Amino acid sequence: MEKMRNKSVAQRFAKGSYKNFNVAVYCPADVIKDITDFDDFDRRFRLISDHVKVGRAYIECYRALDWCEKEQVLKMKEYFESKGIATSGGIMTCGDCRDGGWISLCYSKPEGRETLRKAVAQNAEIFDEFIFDDFLFLNCRCEECVKQKGDRSWAQFRLDQKIEIAEEIIMKTAKEINPDINVILKYPQWYEFFDEEGFDLKVEPELFDSIYTGTETRNPSYAQQHIPKYLSYFIMRYLDSAAPGRNLGGWFDPYECTYNLTSYLEQGYLTLFAKPKEVTLFGLGVLVYEPEYRLFAPAVGELFAEVDEYLGKLGDPVGVAAYRPVYARGEDNIHNYLGMCGVPFEPYIDYPEGEKVIFLAEGAADDGDIVAKMKESMMDGASVIVTSGFVRKLGDAFGEFVNVKYSSRKALVSEFADSKNSGVSISGKYAGGKEIMIPQLDYCTNDIWELAAGYGTDNNFPIVLRCKYGDGTISIITVPDNMADLYHYPAPVLNVIRGLFNKEIPVMVEGPAQVQLFTYRNGRGKGKTIDHAIVRSDLPYAEQVTLKLPEGVCEVKELISGEKMPVVDGKITFGMTPCVNYVYELIYQ
Repeated sequence: MEKMRNKSVAQRFAKGSYKNFNVAVYCPADVIKDITDFDDFDRRFRLISDHVKVGRAYIECYRALDWCEKEQVLKMKEYFESKGIATSGGIMTCGDCRDGGWISLCYSKPEGRETLRKAVAQNAEIFDEFIFDDFLFLNCRCEECVKQKGDRSWAQFRLDQKIEIAEEIIMKTAKEINPDINVILKYPQWYEFFDEEGFDLKVEPELFDSIYTGTETRNPSYAQQHIPKYLSYFIMRYLDSAAPGRNLGGWFDPYECTYNLTSYLEQGYLTLFAKPKEVTLFGLGVLVYEPEYRLFAPAVGELFAEVDEYLGKLGDPVGVAAYRPVYARGEDNIHNYLGMCGVPFEPYIDYPEGEKVIFLAEGAADDGDIVAKMKESMMDGASVIVTSGFVRKLGDAFGEFVNVKYSSRKALVSEFADSKNSGVSISGKYAGGKEIMIPQLDYCTNDIWELAAGYGTDNNFPIVLRCKYGDGTISIITVPDNMADLYHYPAPVLNVIRGLFNKEIPVMVEGPAQVQLFTYRNGRGKGKTIDHAIVRSDLPYAEQVTLKLPEGVCEVKELISGEKMPVVDGKITFGMTPCVNYVYELIYQ
């Protein structure tokens, strides 16, 4: 079965609209259901097609009480295919949202199940594949749902119900009508809460033929989802680990991005940096009918052309192994906050046995076997890096490794120190960006070593702790109460944190936060060398940044400009313009 699935994926992407990826556009039912003048529509669609090489159109039949009936879907299919654009179906399983908020169909009632069955059947009759917009989640709390839930938690009830409708309604209906159909489940970007709304990242990828990834980030301060922008990259790689070879692409939209067009484009850049097979633009209506978004298609078209020139040269994305088990909770989006501080991650849905540097945030403590797994890794020489939240959740069990406890006390810190001698002493006084609230960790001096600290009155509090365990090491990063305050740690403290990860990924940013690093390996070098790196600044001002390079790198070539830079003392230093990509090829001696 797996070989058949991977073969169909390879066939689907045998020819993309760009050299290194395909671009699709999603067509919502409420936009296309009443189109009758196809000459007028053709003129409007050129607002996209004149700038973007569109290779696929997802044509939706149902969205929040709106139906695009079969005859109209067939007309839209004929239009796109006459342009040489492949077509697939789409469904947005949302109910009546007129009272505010998104409300899922209720699958505890016959009418909700019948709506789902009808939409699946229509797609299977017309297309060889269809995708679910990420609203195949469950959030209904009606009287019937409360009754059927019984004593189960809402998460468990929704997980159980979702698996049942996936097997008995979606896949059964689709395969009976079209046995070879490819049914795609798109996951939303809020992976920290998947199980609470019925998304099962362990079971569902095996039920559906393929999956897709929502990479929308928008504005982390003013948007309802408050997601750091690094997520557009991280979640693509995370879902790749859930369905290797069957995560078909990333999907983003322009909503809440009119304040800054770059915030829209960054979603596209980071999605593509994760090396997807396809990128889907949502959606047809917003990009061609809403005047406030008229600039978005031309801009993203330029983005695609730019990235297509160098994406194929980079190799495979690599990063520090970050274990986040399914159903995990705690320190929401901590990987993305650290990603915004220049730490390149490669996420794992299963524990990354054999990796030599492993990052464990609070959610990893939900793995009941985590202590044994950590012990085995460190006895084999691995460096395990954990957060203060991980220490808190693991509790007394953390004492297996070192006597550090998460206390109930807090500290306000605004000045910091680092250590130049592996923790024997701390030195320096570096001003942070603002006063930060951090948890106080209780630890035994001379048993574990303080590599960075925050100053208090006649006292200091650990920011980074590290000690030996077996043939490896264990390190602890203190995470501020507001995780985005990581950005206000001064550069010397951030460099200490980045240095913990540098053993496995020997490229490191030195400088302030909000500078992202993406690293790649194309196999030309020996062992675990890094062959390419992308550096991108989200700072609102120009800044000098240093890139620490692997041993043996003698020169660096910037692929966009062609500029070559000599390496001095194993580093290059360069000025960064905000929101510009610096794509480097590392040339070894």
